Parts: sequence; structure tokens; C-alpha cells
Amino acid sequence: MAITPQQFGQMLARTAMNKGREPKVEQVTPHVITDEERLNKTERAYLAFLRLERPGRRIGIQEITIKLAFDCRFTPDFSFFGGDTVHPQFVLDDVKGFQREDALIKARMAAHLFPEWVFRIVFKEGNGWRCEVVKP
Repeated sequence: MAITPQQFGQMLARTAMNKGREPKVEQVTPHVITDEERLNKTERAYLAFLRLERPGRRIGIQEITIKLAFDCRFTPDFSFFGGDTVHPQFVLDDVKGFQREDALIKARMAAHLFPEWVFRIVFKEGNGWRCEVVKP
């Protein structure tokens, strides 16, 4: 014999009332994951460096995804405006602990599609950072 959800709720309420208490309904609030929580340790360290280097300026975190081909996308870790006020540049940084060939190929393809933007691959090097500009 199948019961409907409404019948189940009524049965649950009657059982709780028989025990002398109100039926308890819990509301679960899901944890919203921020963009920073999605970053790995190296990416978080570079974000801290960027914030020290560019105080008060906006830094986008994995907010731009470039479609390179069918089912092939490139999402740089950080995006911001660099350069000076006369010649601003849109910079897209991809932080890597080590370089894989497919990541470099995707960055080169993105640089080819958007030559007016500056694409860089960033590596942790000692106590600093090494940025390689990606040429199309």
C-alpha cells in the first residue's frame, strides 16, 4: 500500500503529538562557496600578493571563461587592469604550480583570439613570482 507525501506528513505530526511535542521541522541553510574558497594554496598566495601590489583595485577571480573551440574552454585565475592610466591593459593571469602542455596551448590560443589582452602564466619562484607573457 503506497501513501502520499501528504499522508506521511499527517502521520508524522500525529506521532509527534502522541509523544507530547510539536513536530520538528529543520531548515538547512546551504553554505555558499566564495570564489576565494575555490582557489588552491598557490593561487591564494598570489591573490594576496596582487592585493598588496594593487591596493583598492578590483581583481576578478576566475570570472572570465573563454570558449576556444567546441567543448574546450580557458578560465584564467585572475583578471585586472594593469599598466598606467594613459595605456591601460587588461591582464589575465593563470597561476601554475607546474606547467602542463595543454594549459600553455589554451593560453596561446586565447592570446591569439584576443591579441589586445595580456595573458600571463605565473609561477611561484622562491619568495617571489615569475610572470611569463604568453605570445599567440
